[in-house]
Amino acid sequence: MAKMTFGENLKALMEAHRLSVSELAKGLGESPKTVQEWVGSGGRTPRKLEAIRKLADYFECSIHFLLYGEEDPKSALGILMDKTEIHTGLYEITIKKVSTKERR
Repeated sequence: MAKMTFGENLKALMEAHRLSVSELAKGLGESPKTVQEWVGSGGRTPRKLEAIRKLADYFECSIHFLLYGEEDPKSALGILMDKTEIHTGLYEITIKKVSTKERR
């Protein structure tokens, strides 16, 4: 399975958040023309790291996810998930998914 490009990842994030190019541009403080150059299969990766940081902050995702469409396998969670045994001894670590829905 081929990984998505930056432009494809950005387009998918925009679609998931139901954002137009002009809405995203306004939220980032960029020109719509600049943002349009980033979007889609032929989209270019921004030259300025600050623009990439602003995009990651805007979509509340990691820079790695924005660039590659996957969570960073070298992140703390990625390393943790790859291990079958974290530490033997006095500690026990439990990872549990918590629902955000209010229960009645």
